[in-house]
Amino acid sequence: MRIVFFGSPGSGKGTQANELSVGYGLTHISTGEIFRAKVLDGTRIGRRIGDTIAAGSLVDDITANYVLFKAIEGLNRFLVDGYPRNIAQARMFDVHLQNIGTELTCALFLDVPIEVAEERLILRRTQRQDKIENYRRADDAPAVIRHRFEVYRQQTEPLIEYYSDRIVRVNGTGSTTEVTRKIAKALREWE
Repeated sequence: MRIVFFGSPGSGKGTQANELSVGYGLTHISTGEIFRAKVLDGTRIGRRIGDTIAAGSLVDDITANYVLFKAIEGLNRFLVDGYPRNIAQARMFDVHLQNIGTELTCALFLDVPIEVAEERLILRRTQRQDKIENYRRADDAPAVIRHRFEVYRQQTEPLIEYYSDRIVRVNGTGSTTEVTRKIAKALREWE
């Protein structure tokens, strides 16, 4: 299986991606985690990525494509979390997969009402305030959250239509366990 996993900020992609990668024996590739690691490296590209993330914007397509294509090298079974973020990235990914002789199995969309996703992000920020890792998620600041949702609506939401022939749409509300069960049920036809 080769899956891309997308949804709004706060939809629970990271949590569910961890569950699914273990359950299906897939390599979990989180572009967000890769980007945050680059920020911590303190390199010029890391600083540029950090500034972009802190503003709630998307990392440019060339950087995102390069990072992802390197991450999937040699893999046949993977789940990509946080990529593609727009139609241009999706098209480039399809071309890249075709060039290496494979294709995407499906695109998993975690559908969560914006109000629920916003509440989750606010809760996540509150829970992290006492932890040292809080500095790593500057994109959870209230003003940045609003901007992230606007960017999501404009750039990422159109992926639903782009992937219409291979989309797996799952209601992402409920407990982690409930959502994991919904996803597993929805993926059965794609195994």
